[in-house]
Amino acid sequence: MHGAIRGLYEGILDPAAWQQSLRALSELAGSEHASMMVWDTVRDQVTVNETVNPVEELFLAYENDFQAIDPAKGFAPRLVPGAWYVDARDLGPHRMARDPFYGDFLNKFELGSYMACLVERQPHYEVYFSMQRALSQGHFAGDDSRRMDWVVPHMRSAIAMRDRTLALSTLATLATRMIERLAFAVAVYSPERLLLLANMAGERWARRLDPSGKTSEWQLSRSFNEMLQAACDPATPQAALAARAIDTHGNQAEVLVLPLPATHAFAASWQQPAALVVVHEAGAPSVLLDSVMRNLYGLTPAETRLVARLATGEGLPEASRHLHIQHETARTQLKSIFLKTGCTSQPQLTNLLTRLASTLDGG
Repeated sequence: MHGAIRGLYEGILDPAAWQQSLRALSELAGSEHASMMVWDTVRDQVTVNETVNPVEELFLAYENDFQAIDPAKGFAPRLVPGAWYVDARDLGPHRMARDPFYGDFLNKFELGSYMACLVERQPHYEVYFSMQRALSQGHFAGDDSRRMDWVVPHMRSAIAMRDRTLALSTLATLATRMIERLAFAVAVYSPERLLLLANMAGERWARRLDPSGKTSEWQLSRSFNEMLQAACDPATPQAALAARAIDTHGNQAEVLVLPLPATHAFAASWQQPAALVVVHEAGAPSVLLDSVMRNLYGLTPAETRLVARLATGEGLPEASRHLHIQHETARTQLKSIFLKTGCTSQPQLTNLLTRLASTLDGG
C-alpha cells in the first residue's frame, strides 16, 4: 500500500514509478489488467494508456470497435470524481450475460468483469482508472471498490501535481524561447544572487556581473549586489537602478536592475521577490520601449499604448485624451500596469520608463 502511494507521487517526474504503482494497485485488487483511460467527451473517443499487463489486441479492439458500446458510459454522468462504476453491481450479472460488450469482446479475451473510478472530470475530457478481472476470478463487487477507496485521493492529487508540473515545464520552455528572441541581455536573479532565468546573452553577462569571486574585466559604476538587494527589498523595492559598465578595452554597456514582484508571470513559480536585469551594450541596435514592456512585463496592447504616452512625460488625463479613452478606463489600465511592473505610483513608473528607455537607447 505504501509503495503504491509512493509510486504515484514519484510518478510526477518518473513514468516508470507511476507504472509500478498501477501494477501494485492491480495486484491488491486481484485484477488481470489495469489502465488509465481518457474519455474525450466532445468527440466521444476513449484512449487507453499506462496499461498493466498490456495485451495490444485487447486495448486496440476496445479503442477501435467496442468503446462505443461500453455500457459503463451510461452510468458515467451519475459519477462524481472519486466514485466507482462496478459492472456486476451497477449493470448486474444478467444484463452482463446478454450484453454484446461482454459476449463479443471481454469474454473473448478471457475477461469477465471490470470496475473503473472517475479520477478527474474536466469540461472536455474525463480520466478513469480501470481494472479488469479474468473469467476465472469472478466478478468485481462493491466491497472491492470500497477496499480501493484509500488510493483515490492520492491518485487525484498526483495527477493534479503531474499536470501542474507539465504546465510549468511548458511555461518555462515558452518563456525561454521568448526571451531568446530579444535583442539584448536579460537575466532574472533571486535575492541570494541565484540566476533563475536568462537568455544566452544574459548568461554571458551573468558571468561578467557576478563572476563568483573572480575578477571581471567589466567594472560597474555601482555595486551590482547592492542593486540586486535594493530591487529585491520586499518592503520598499527600488523601481529602477542603473549603472554604466566599462571593460578593460573601453567597451561600454548600460545595466538596468528592476524589481520583479512575485505576482509577475516569470516569477510566479518562485513566489519571492526577484530582480530583472537588462543590459544594453553600446553600439547594439536600439529596441523600442513598447516592445520591451510587452515582452518582459506581459502588457496588453492597450496598456502598452498608455505606457508609450506616459513615457513622453504626459500625465494620465493628457494620455487619456490622446488615446481617446475614458479617464476611468485609463486608471484601470494604470492599476494593471502597476501590478505587472511592481510599481506603486505614477512617479515610480515614470522613473522606471525613463531608466529603461535610456538604457535601451544606449544613453
